[in-house]
Amino acid sequence: MSEWFIAANEIHRRYDDHGVIQVFDDGNKRYLSFGTADEQSCLLKHQPRQLQHEYSRAMLASLLLFAEQAPQRICLLGLGGGLLANTIHSLLPESQINVVELRAAVLQVARQYFALPRDSHLNVQIADAGAWLAEAPPNAADWLLSDLFLADGLDQQQLQESFLDHCHQHLSPGGWLVLNLWREHRDQALWLWKLKQRFPITQHATTKDGNWILWAQKPPLTPTPIPDAKQAQRQAKHWSAALGFNLWRAGRPFFRDKGGCHLLLGNLIPGNH
Repeated sequence: MSEWFIAANEIHRRYDDHGVIQVFDDGNKRYLSFGTADEQSCLLKHQPRQLQHEYSRAMLASLLLFAEQAPQRICLLGLGGGLLANTIHSLLPESQINVVELRAAVLQVARQYFALPRDSHLNVQIADAGAWLAEAPPNAADWLLSDLFLADGLDQQQLQESFLDHCHQHLSPGGWLVLNLWREHRDQALWLWKLKQRFPITQHATTKDGNWILWAQKPPLTPTPIPDAKQAQRQAKHWSAALGFNLWRAGRPFFRDKGGCHLLLGNLIPGNH
């Protein structure tokens, strides 16, 4: 069992229709859990913008793709403790951030225990992400980050073709979709092919903890160059000091071999064996 996941460290517990929500505090860090020893969120109390999980750093590193202009319209699916939303808000305070969270109690805990701010530029809606996306306006987000996990693991709707369709529809041309999955989903050949059909430019990497992070671009209206590794590294220096960690270290695996990424997904097209 994780060292933090002990009764003496529990500072809050509540229940809703989806189960238990617990908050633990070991003096240095604060943790959100949905009733297991898995960390849904981890906050370093003296440096709250220093994201503690590799997968969240890898998701944030997709910001390096916006070399010319920071994204103005941002959508996050899944709140957790709100740490990724809060970090993005602190970096891009003038951007409009919309968050979709299934559980109202999770939002309450994020505000009470993880310092999620109340701000007109950071809006949280309580809804099922898939149902919300189906009704969401088209071309309304420049950056769409999906991190949908339940108490028992990945929210499987992320692997549905309709989910990809709705993400594609909600993104503006040239916008980027960021997905947090597990490494075993690298073997989902048909799903990967469907993703590639909608998002031809796709970059991916696997974290040491086993998360598989994908960055996928909706085709722009006119061809637009994607930042290369040198450009992304320079951009990372701009953000790293404020974050308290090396953003380039989190983003580097995605820029290491773009051609290899395209080859991997291209070989999954049915009939190309």
